Amino acid sequence: MTRVAPQPALDFSITDDQVANIIASVIEEELATNNAIAALKPEEQTYETIVVPLARIENNLSGKIQLASSLSQISPDAVVREASVEAEKKYEEFSIEQTMRHDLYEVIQEFINKTDLSTLDHEDARMLKKMETSFRRNGLHLSQEKRDEFKELRKRLSEVCIEYMKNWSRESSSITFTKDELEGLDDDFIGGLDTREEDGVKKYVLTMKYPDVRPLLKLCKNENTRKVHMTAFESRNRENVALLDEAVKIRRECAKILGYKSHAAYVLEVKMAKSVESVRNFVDDLATRLKEAGIKEIEILKNLKEEEKALRNEPFDGKINSWDTSYYERILLEKKYSVDQEQIKKYFSLEPTIQKMLEIYAKVLGLRFVKVPSDKAVVWHEDVQLFECWDDVEDKSFSGYMYLDLFPRDSKYPHAACFPFQPSYIKEDGERVAPIAAMVANFTKPTADKPSLLKHEEVVTLFHELGHVMHHLCSRTKYARFHGTSVEGDFVEAPSQMLENWCYDSKSLKYLSSHFETGEPISDEMIDLIIKSKNVNAAISNLRQLFFGIFDMELHTSDDENLDSNKLYNDLREKVSLIAAPEGSCGQAAFGHIMGGYDAGYYGYMWSKVFSSDMFYSKFEENTLSPEVGYSYRKCILEKGSSKDGMDLLKDFLGREPSSDAFMRENIGIN
Repeated sequence: MTRVAPQPALDFSITDDQVANIIASVIEEELATNNAIAALKPEEQTYETIVVPLARIENNLSGKIQLASSLSQISPDAVVREASVEAEKKYEEFSIEQTMRHDLYEVIQEFINKTDLSTLDHEDARMLKKMETSFRRNGLHLSQEKRDEFKELRKRLSEVCIEYMKNWSRESSSITFTKDELEGLDDDFIGGLDTREEDGVKKYVLTMKYPDVRPLLKLCKNENTRKVHMTAFESRNRENVALLDEAVKIRRECAKILGYKSHAAYVLEVKMAKSVESVRNFVDDLATRLKEAGIKEIEILKNLKEEEKALRNEPFDGKINSWDTSYYERILLEKKYSVDQEQIKKYFSLEPTIQKMLEIYAKVLGLRFVKVPSDKAVVWHEDVQLFECWDDVEDKSFSGYMYLDLFPRDSKYPHAACFPFQPSYIKEDGERVAPIAAMVANFTKPTADKPSLLKHEEVVTLFHELGHVMHHLCSRTKYARFHGTSVEGDFVEAPSQMLENWCYDSKSLKYLSSHFETGEPISDEMIDLIIKSKNVNAAISNLRQLFFGIFDMELHTSDDENLDSNKLYNDLREKVSLIAAPEGSCGQAAFGHIMGGYDAGYYGYMWSKVFSSDMFYSKFEENTLSPEVGYSYRKCILEKGSSKDGMDLLKDFLGREPSSDAFMRENIGIN
């Protein structure tokens, strides 16, 4: 018998007026609750009058806030997107006002001071401890004058960050080339491009979106075309440079007001790393150990370039440029490992791959997915799919909803990410509100005669982002604030990075693959080549990630009021990644992470890789599809959200202190 989900999915036939009304009602409810608590007399300050209403309002309103703000990145309706941006601004301003309320702080802090937190439920006590830390980090212990200054700075910072992200997500520049200039790109790709006449010549239009950028940089034989496109790509959103510079100055000022040495010190206080010194030691050590291997990898690519230039009777500049790395890495893979991504992608048609990927998640995590028919799913775009998720191990209960929005369109979020629309929590009557999340990506759209085909790296992206969705669907916490990926910023990627390993597992790859024409699975030989090629140019790849982390950390530890972010970015790009940025470019203008919540936190991608390797190689390596280990992972890591510290979650799952041994073994060829 088909079971009916106990709660409805979201209704995305939402208008701009409704978006505005949602935020208006959220603000009204939250304000009323805060006012009531702030007005409590000392004898009225109890658990029931403070903790219960605070938890209730946060639980009830979190999903509404997340939904209203997410529409700016996904809605195809420009009016709704604008309403979402305005709603986010309005709520941010209100939220800053509320977190700076001294009357509210005095009541809650007084209650905390006189309460033995050890007598409370674990999540209750944790919530109050987090509040206490938050009060201090919001400067509520400061004088009125300093609080007012801090509040105004935070308001402006919010505006700047929203404007930057709006520019980034709506970037729509393009560049044109003749068909000859696109030598190496297949007819299917070129046939899918828009065209225009320029001076009587037919030109093909390429955007700065990944479905255009990646194929061109990997496949185009014309170096000048790659150079021109890469330069345009790395120079997009130039208007964001001033916004980033302003944000960095404001963050520095805010940190100083609160008594921190730098914005990075402020951010890291609540991360696993805890201090700037520990992060610097980590990234500097890795960069040092990877440098020699990186130089060797660049020499190999340089030799390939010299050989090709000789065959094409073209001059060789003696360098590997930023527009060369993807192209010659592709040639290296084809020559050394016969890894032809154009052949591999024929085995990973999007729809069957998603279905089989969900079957792997279902088996390993003990879940069941049911696709909702398109005529019964109210979604924000016709391409979007909706799935129900059910527990398949314990009580067979409803676990939540998952949306998939996988193809590019104008003004849509340009990368791949998980959007959490509704966190899970326990209502006052004891019932659980199920979570709702979406995976948003930009894979190539199917054509009339060919499905959307995924390169192996896109299969990895799909597995990774779905991993974040699983974190939401499996989370079981009392409070919304501890749900899903609300873990420390330098741990949040570890669960999904760990799941990427399935994309390099022979059993899983065989199961996932199916030739889009014949239905045949990928051959053992091709699987072997994919696995062996995993760490090709690993040093260059990891050095690039380290560069982003080091730039982010330098930006947010500097005391230089006149810091030139462009010079810092380009100098570090060449020093750390060993490859220079295109001349005149401004890559930091499209570095969305450090304006969208990862400021002083990008190092976390590499930091969390250490833990992801430990989890996978310690627990899953012998049997990657083990339901027993998968269920333990679900219970110890995913289910707990941030109701415990990330380090404690790791210890619970591993049964010991985490170690870097597995990471070193995995990357043994580049140590």
